[in-house]
Amino acid sequence: MLKLPIILLIAPSRYWLLAQYSLLIGLAMLGHWVAGGLAVLAVMLLVGGLSWRAYMRQPSGLLCLTSTASVIYAHWQPLGGQSQQVKSMPTLSEQHQVRCDYLGPWLIGLYVGSQRVWLWPDSASPEHLREVRKLFHRAGR
Repeated sequence: MLKLPIILLIAPSRYWLLAQYSLLIGLAMLGHWVAGGLAVLAVMLLVGGLSWRAYMRQPSGLLCLTSTASVIYAHWQPLGGQSQQVKSMPTLSEQHQVRCDYLGPWLIGLYVGSQRVWLWPDSASPEHLREVRKLFHRAGR
């Protein structure tokens, strides 16, 4: 029997960006200690640009999770203004099987088809993240 779907409004996570830039600052300090000021500038520009690009390409939109007895499916609906991102990820436009390979107190790691989706605490509302944890939690694991 089908249960009611869980609808997650997913936004890019600022916690993820904070973690990436904290690592960037540590790498810049190490670069300054090893190679001097020019290395810090090069590392900051290169890694900062790549981190910002990755942040902007994080999946966002509506993720509808439906479950049957033992299989969970998801349907991805991008929000308006993201038609270009959907063309680069055509596998998220139809329904796919979902697997959860990481279920922690802060992060939830999902595979929606072949696409990797990390749900951070600020990616969706706490109530919806709690429902996702209940959906994927197996007693005794």
